[in-house]
Parts: sequence; structure tokens; C-alpha cells
Amino acid sequence: MLRLCGVHLHVEGGENLPVQEPVIYVSNHSSLLDIPVLVAALPHRLCFLYKKGLERIPFFGWVLRRMPYVPITRRALDAHWQMELTRQRVRSYGLSPVVFAEGGRSPDGSVRPFRRGALILAQSLSLPIVPVAIAGTHALLPPHTLRFRPGSARVRIGAPLEVPPDLGRRAQEEWLQALRERIAGWVAEMSSQTHPHQWTHAPSWNTSLN
Repeated sequence: MLRLCGVHLHVEGGENLPVQEPVIYVSNHSSLLDIPVLVAALPHRLCFLYKKGLERIPFFGWVLRRMPYVPITRRALDAHWQMELTRQRVRSYGLSPVVFAEGGRSPDGSVRPFRRGALILAQSLSLPIVPVAIAGTHALLPPHTLRFRPGSARVRIGAPLEVPPDLGRRAQEEWLQALRERIAGWVAEMSSQTHPHQWTHAPSWNTSLN
């Protein structure tokens, strides 16, 4: 998919990737391209936690529904089974959850505040968090469109971070803020090195996404 879209992928920090044990990857999110970019950059055996509304996208949604991923809704009543399904994916299949900690795509490419779900999941499963930063995808495929631009995307993978098991609410928020600042700093640094190419050979579809 990346080759078809003319995306050149640059990955840093491959030495930080775990060899066998599951971890929780926490990433920023600003484009539909983020999922194929992370599939290409990270090891196999991933379990994406994705917004259920993405299942409505032609072909892309069909693929999501048939993968061992976990659809996330905004309904509080669904939170328990979503957490249990994620635990099952980890314990039964050894999959590593991938969490877009902002809770959805950033409309302008900036890194928005992180939600607590990834931290709670890490504490529940006693798994380390691996921070991941993605830069360039927002310019190549912004939200609300399927019009691609060819160019470069960059991914930086940080060292695993152990999450203290007994953090209170305030300490959780401070921990997440520090994690967000680290990832946002990487995104800003890599964005200065990333430049989309011209549109001339870009495949495009006149399809808008609400």
C-alpha cells in the first residue's frame, strides 16, 4: 500500500524493538496512513486499537474487521469488553497492542493530549510502553480525504518504559504528559526533515470521509 501511494518510509530506533515479549506501542495519530506505516515499521503480531467508525471505509474497513484488532467506541458501556478483548489478544496470541493515545486523528497534525487508556492497559497487563512517533503522514493523507500525496514518512521508536503499577490519577496525568512531550518533540524534529513530493504521480480518489 505504501509503495502504491509513493510513500518512502524511514525508521529510526529499530534497536529498541522487543524480540519476543509483548509490549504496548503508544503513538501519535494524524492520518489513515499511520496504520500501514506502523505495520511496516514494527514487528509482526500487532493488535491495533482503532476507532470503530473506520470500518465504514471501503476496503480499508473490510481489512480492519478481519484482523485480530480491537474496535474502540466512545460508549462507556463498551469499555469493559474492549479491555477484556485486548487482554485476550495479548494473553492468548502474544500480540502487542498499538494505541493511538490521542483517541483519534489529529485534525492539524499536532500531537493532542493523551488519554489514560494506554496507561491503564499497561498497568493491567504489567507490560512496558514503547513510545513511537510518526511524522509526515498528515501531509501525505490528511483527515477527511482519500487523496494521496507521494513523499516521505518517518517513524522513531523509543526504548521501552516501565509503568509504575501504583500511580494515582494525578501521577498518571503527569506520566502521560511527559510521554506526550517526548513524542511531540520527536514529531517536531522529524517533521523538519520530511518534505512531500509533488502530486504528479499520486493516485487519488475523489472520496471524502466525514
